Order: sequence, then C-alpha cells, then structure tokens
Amino acid sequence: MSTYAIELEGISKRYRMYPSQRDRLKELASLGRKKKSRDFWALKDVNIKVERGTALGVLGRNGAGKSTLLEIVSGVLQPTRGSREVNGRLAALLQLGAGFNKEFTGRENIILNGLILGIDRKEMLRRFDEIVAFADIGEFIDQPMKNYSSGMRARLGFAVAVNVEPDVLLVDETLSVGDGVFRQMGLQKMHDLRDSGTTVLFVSHSPDMVRNFCTEAMLLHKGEMLAYGEMDPTIERYQALIAEINAQKRLKVDPDLQKLGDDEAIGLSDEYSPDEPSFQENPETDRGRSKALQTTGEAKISDVEVLDENDVLTESVEFGSRVRIRIHVKYNEAVADSAVRIALRNKGGLDVFSTTNKAENAPLKGMEKGDRIVADFAFEVPIKPGSYTVSASVASPSRPKGAYFDRVDVAAVFKVSKPKGRANIQGLVHLPTEAEIHIPANGRQSRSA
Repeated sequence: MSTYAIELEGISKRYRMYPSQRDRLKELASLGRKKKSRDFWALKDVNIKVERGTALGVLGRNGAGKSTLLEIVSGVLQPTRGSREVNGRLAALLQLGAGFNKEFTGRENIILNGLILGIDRKEMLRRFDEIVAFADIGEFIDQPMKNYSSGMRARLGFAVAVNVEPDVLLVDETLSVGDGVFRQMGLQKMHDLRDSGTTVLFVSHSPDMVRNFCTEAMLLHKGEMLAYGEMDPTIERYQALIAEINAQKRLKVDPDLQKLGDDEAIGLSDEYSPDEPSFQENPETDRGRSKALQTTGEAKISDVEVLDENDVLTESVEFGSRVRIRIHVKYNEAVADSAVRIALRNKGGLDVFSTTNKAENAPLKGMEKGDRIVADFAFEVPIKPGSYTVSASVASPSRPKGAYFDRVDVAAVFKVSKPKGRANIQGLVHLPTEAEIHIPANGRQSRSA
C-alpha cells in the first residue's frame, strides 16, 4: 500500500475563454477555423505527494487555482494533462450542499450520499442520528431540500462529509458559512479527523487558519505552485507575494515610485490602496452563477473581490470596520447605459443591504464593446456578526427589472467578526446611537434613613 494519500504528477488544467457567448457559437460553427477563444491555464504542472495523515493548507489569492486543484483531486474535474491518484475513501467539501438533489428530503439525501461514498444503507442508518444531530436542522430533515436555506444545506453537507470517516477530506473555505456554534463544531470535528489520521487538504486565504490547523502548506499563484512543504517559509512567501503585488500596483499609478529599486518597492506598505486598480478575470466566478437565471450577455462580471479597510483581500472583517466590494466587468457589446449592483445576504438568504453605482452618484456613461471597468463599493459593516454572501449584477436601468446583462448570485463570501469590548448585536444592524441616562429630581423614591 502506498504511503501517499494523494499523488499528483504534472497536473495542468486549461479553460477556453471567449469574449462572449456569440463568439463561442461562431467558433463552434466554423469547426474551429475562426479562432475566437484564448487559452487560460488554471493550473500549470503541479506535482505533489501528500503522505497519509497530513493536513496540507493550500494558500493563494482569488484565481490562483486552489478550487480547481481540489476539484481535480476530488474527481469532479479531469486535468488537461497529468495524472491523479487518491488512496482511500474521499469526502469533498467544495461547495457545501453541492451534490444534493433538491427534490429529495434531507433524509433521502443523507442515504444517497453515503451510497455514493461506498457506505451501505445499513451503515448509513446507524450513523444517521449523529449526522442529523450535528446538522441541527430539526423537523426539516423530512422536507425537500428545495425548502432549505443556504445555511441549512451547508450544515447538512458538512455533517454528512465529516461523519462518514473519510480517509481523505477536501475542504474549500467551508467554515466561512454558518453561525459561531456551527463553525466551532466544524473546526473541532476537523481536528478530530486530522488527529485520527485523516488526510486533509484545506484551502484558505487566511495564513492564521492554515498555521493553526495544518501541518504543511503549499502556495499557488496564477496556477503555478510557488512553495510546498514547511509551514513558516510557505506563509512568509505568501505574505511577501501579497506585499509585492500591492507594491507593483502602486508603482503603476505613482510615477515617482518608479524610480525605486525592487527591494524598496517590495517593502512598501500593504495598506496602500491604488487609485486605479487593474482589471482581472477569475474563471472561478462562474461557479456562483445561477444556471436557472437567463442573462442577455452584453456584459460579463469577471471577478468579485472583498477587501478589508487596508485594501487587502480578506474573508473576514471586523465589526464596524470598512469593507470594499470590487466588481470587475467586461462589456461584450456596446451599451448606452448600465448600472452595477451589489447585495449582501445573510445566512438566511435575506438581503441586508443593496445599492448601485447610480444610487451612489457614480453614474456610468455609454460603454463600447471590449471596454472594462472596475466598480468599487466601500462601506462600513455595523451589522450582526456572521457570514454574508455578495451578489453582483450589471443591467440597464432603462430595461425591465430582471433583464440582467450578467448576474452572479454567490460572487463572494465574507465573515463579520464579533464586536470587541461590547455585547453582541441584537437584530440585523447596529445603527449609530447615543444613549444617555437622566434622573430627574422627582425620579427617585424617598429613602428612609
């Protein structure tokens, strides 16, 4: 038996990128003679051997190829080149709740997922009560999953995956959803699995989470593996990469800084926010699109980022701090008018906040085919601690409501931490409030000596 739980050799994954759906159809109709696409390599020649019982943290910015790597390890995606071998039972938490049939009840989906993992019905029935107790969805267990909230689907997906005793567990930003109790239970369960010998691949933007949970780390950037192995050198390389990227952005917008040497440029503060952010494309954005929603295609949302008050990519922000949602949009056709919209939703699917660039007095002029924009929405988050999803869309204000050029329902996820030095927030939002206590002269009861 191999000592390795996961072996990847020369793994590369290529996607074909088209400016628009129309260009895709033109290339197909010409049988490839009219080239409209370009190649995008999400992964390039990745080689790793993960020993049994290792907890490997996978670090990288958005679009680095982290999720693509996990999908190839899980077998959801096939590599363009290279070979993959996984030894043992594998459970994947790529998108919590993915793989469930919405028409089936929670009970039926638990049994079905067990059978898919090679566990017979009798064994799944034995584990059923433990899974249901962990998911904590009550009487909804016998309701169709189409009636579940996203948080309920997430909890059930996690409960199934971690309670089938996998030999290999893949985790992609899973614990960013759910309330505090669920996250703590999930982390404890993952620690138990790791300590019992389960091999874990854990994707995160957070060096602290990787350092606290994992035994080894790897760094991906633009599909390439830059570091692999020991924890501290890999995290230091990741932090240096972020600093270098921010320094290079600053150099592009400040001519005076172009005179600096490389060492000085890399040493610039991460807190700098460039005035003119560069446009970028992230194929993983497509994962958040609703297949049921029809869009017209005049524009495409290429990437959505969550930045903290220092304009650094983040998955967690402090209560009351400033957050920036950055939307990258490419126009596939000329349009006379358009508006970019964002919405924040809590774990129950409720829209907590939404706005557009037009509503915030930042109108868009007519756009030509091929034009690209980056729309920033910066605001404070005095909202109830927990996880929030970001929905992004672009549409014409003059067209009927619901006629979107493009829309991504789950474009990004971030967590708002608990407020420091004060009680938890009651309700959805804490409005700026001044509280005073007055005791009028006739407000005290008489007191006997």
